[in-house]
Amino acid sequence: MAERRKLSEEEMADLVAYLDGEADPETARAVEAKLSLDPTVRAEAEALRRTYDLLDYLPRPQPSTDFTNKTLDRISALRPGARANAGRRGLFGLAWAAAVLVAALAGFGGARLATPVGKPIPTEPAELDQQLVHDLRIIENKRLYDVADDLDFVRALAEPDLFGEDS
Repeated sequence: MAERRKLSEEEMADLVAYLDGEADPETARAVEAKLSLDPTVRAEAEALRRTYDLLDYLPRPQPSTDFTNKTLDRISALRPGARANAGRRGLFGLAWAAAVLVAALAGFGGARLATPVGKPIPTEPAELDQQLVHDLRIIENKRLYDVADDLDFVRALAEPDLFGEDS
C-alpha cells in the first residue's frame, strides 16, 4: 500500500478556511479543484469534517454565576480607580450631551429671534384676493424687477435726479 503524502501547512490552512467558509473566492476555487483531483486532500477534508461533527457532542462549559464580579474585581486590582474613572467618563458624556442640547436650543432661539415676523399669509380667499390686488403693480412688473440686482438699485432708478422729472 502506497503511503499518503502529508499536506503542507499552507494547504491545511486553506482547507480549514474553506471548510469554515472563511476562504476568499480564489482560494475556495483552488481548494475545490484540489478536492476534485487529489484523493489525499479529499481524505483530509473528510477527516476534518468528522472531527468537526464530533465537537457537537462535547459538553459546553457555562461561566460561573459570579464570573462578572470576579472579572471586575481583578480589573480593579490591576487598575486602581478604574471604576471611579468609569463614573467620570459617564459624567463627561453627560456634560457633552448637555452642551449639545444647550447649543441646539440657543441656535433655535437665535434663529427664531433673527427671523422677521411679518403679516401672516392670508388663508381666506377674500383676504388672498385683497393681498393680490395690493401687490398687483409688483406682480405686473416682476419681469423688470428680475433684471435688477437688488432693491436699492430699483429705488435709485425712481430718483428724479437720475433721469429728471416725469412730464
